[in-house]
Amino acid sequence: MLIMMAFLLSAAGSANQLAYACGGDQVRELRIGAGGAAETWRWTASDATDLPADYREQMLAHIDECKPLDDGRAILVTASTGGAVLIDRATGRVTFRARVPMAHSADLLPGGRIAIALSIATDGDRLELYDRRRSEQVIQTLPLPSGHGAVWDARRQRLFALSHDLVQAFRLTGRGDAARLRETARWTLPGRRDGHDLSPGGDGRYYVTTDDGAWRFDPDDGSFTLYAPLNPALRVKSVSAAGDRIAWVQAEQSWWAGGFTVMAADGRDRRRVPLDGIHLYKVRWR
Repeated sequence: MLIMMAFLLSAAGSANQLAYACGGDQVRELRIGAGGAAETWRWTASDATDLPADYREQMLAHIDECKPLDDGRAILVTASTGGAVLIDRATGRVTFRARVPMAHSADLLPGGRIAIALSIATDGDRLELYDRRRSEQVIQTLPLPSGHGAVWDARRQRLFALSHDLVQAFRLTGRGDAARLRETARWTLPGRRDGHDLSPGGDGRYYVTTDDGAWRFDPDDGSFTLYAPLNPALRVKSVSAAGDRIAWVQAEQSWWAGGFTVMAADGRDRRRVPLDGIHLYKVRWR
């Protein structure tokens, strides 16, 4: 079913592009263009008959990350209610799953590895490493207090992970079953800290959101620079960049929102995208 939402984008950002929005037990694919936004695909955990019952009924009830990978052929999903899955976009089938308390973010690493950041929970507060071919089999765990972000940087060959106080860099060493993550650097977050989101900025830098603002982080010199269009902005749950366009979510009711905002990177041409029937947490461009 197509759901059209009435808003117009600026001419500079008029090309059709896909975005993924997630919250509750849903992942929605939206095509964003000059004529509006249309829902083109939806995955609902409770309808995923290839998953065990506890995943469908509980562990994927509050999805908080939906990251398109493999050029959009797969969607990597995490949920604060205790689950992570890798979904084949063409078929909607789940090709990997893991039981991960308070999972908040994940990414795909070379060699078919998956890194998952876990937030505050019993058996949480850590970074876990998996093989996408082996569901529910942990390869490695590392401390990551209030883990909220995991992004693989192919150019730097580093995994960047976000916690309550830090951005940390990890190198993937070894092959096969001997593959392990080793920390190579760490940087203390600015402001009131409490990291919420970490995402690529498209220029070698990253967007980082904390409890009291949004920042541009440069791993080359370790600097954090205030991102003016979103300052001051409390409780920004996600920022995603695609060229000159930014999509971002700010909590409106407790931890969730009823829509997201699309704008130019300099903050101009802001357009609200409302979404019905979902407690929205994050949006990611493809």
